[in-house]
Amino acid sequence: MHLKTNLSECIPDRRCLVCGDDKASRHYGTVACNGCKGFFRRSVWENRTYICAGAKDCDVEQRFRNRCRACRFQKCINVGMDRKSVQSEREVRLPKDTVLKPKASLKAKRASLQMSSSITSSIPSSSSTPDVDSPSIVKELYSIQRRVETTFCQEFEDLVQCFGTMCNVNITLKSALENPEKVATRTKLEWGNTKRLATLRDLTVTWCRTFVWFHDYMSSFIELDRLNYLDRTILFKLRFAPVSWMLYAFQSYRHNVEGVTFTNDAWYPNDKEKQTLMEKPCFDYYNRCSGTMMYDLVNKMKQICMTEEEYSCMLAIILFRSDYRLSPDSNHVLASTGDQYTQALSELIMSRMEDKDDLQALDRLATLMCMVTSCQSIARTEDDNVTFLAIFNMADLVGLPYEVHSALRQEEPPHGYVE
Repeated sequence: MHLKTNLSECIPDRRCLVCGDDKASRHYGTVACNGCKGFFRRSVWENRTYICAGAKDCDVEQRFRNRCRACRFQKCINVGMDRKSVQSEREVRLPKDTVLKPKASLKAKRASLQMSSSITSSIPSSSSTPDVDSPSIVKELYSIQRRVETTFCQEFEDLVQCFGTMCNVNITLKSALENPEKVATRTKLEWGNTKRLATLRDLTVTWCRTFVWFHDYMSSFIELDRLNYLDRTILFKLRFAPVSWMLYAFQSYRHNVEGVTFTNDAWYPNDKEKQTLMEKPCFDYYNRCSGTMMYDLVNKMKQICMTEEEYSCMLAIILFRSDYRLSPDSNHVLASTGDQYTQALSELIMSRMEDKDDLQALDRLATLMCMVTSCQSIARTEDDNVTFLAIFNMADLVGLPYEVHSALRQEEPPHGYVE
């Protein structure tokens, strides 16, 4: 008997010609690791199409290979991976009577923002732009998040300059929800522009602009139209702060800011020495919040290199959480929709870590889900801070901020809440 042996497949130190992984062997006509082999096989089998958000020259080194699937697939072709080998392999595996059914797509509905023609949505290209094979729910959540964060009125580039007329907290929550423009104009969000330490005025400016951002974000989900007016109002109060802290944390992580970055050109530092230069009400407001945000959120984002797609999912997961103060019907909507978003996040992580151990993917998911509790904890601290400062009139937080952050009475049932 003649045994045909390919000695090159037995060489342990072969490197993947696609990503450089040192655990590689012969696959589809070239030397590749199991991760790139599986990626190429699925891409060919499912006839996937990828779009590069950059200049089609993204780094596909092992630690970056999941960032741009378009460039990774092209690299597979360039190093000699053969489509025909994949197709022939599939023909051998499939029985003759096998019928391939297309994957059912998940529909994530959303309501478009109702804005005037003077509003611009400026979405720059990003290396984390979802590939066309990302779960459809993830792509929808990413689209909502990007649109809301990049939509602004061109006439008003700087909210600080027009604070007197464009930032208003002397308004009821009912009126603010009906006309958020009365609270603040949709100025361009300047997260990375940290030119100066925040003042007391910046605190109010950022709060008002964040209020409008959160209103626009909630309005993007058609599922919330199924909630009655009272429950939508309660949900707004319950989720405004937790979702906002996920927003602040990710912007600090994205722009490498060691503290809380504001919506304009100001920031609150996490550095103790710099904090001594802050106005006392501003210090009292952000001191505990900033430290917890950096430790429980930003540092963990850095540790796992959190992606923008995961961030988009986390915003929605924090929003769509049930609460005993809401009606059973509303809780059913929130729980079922929230479960879909959690499942979508799980599938995203598993697909991006397909060449890793399952425990690593589960650990990543657990790290992300723990951020929900952290955001809720920071939100409770902020609620207490606003209540304290408003009662003693130490900041411009009387009125709308106090109404939003004042806790619903614990002993009363949901429908006993009076606006």
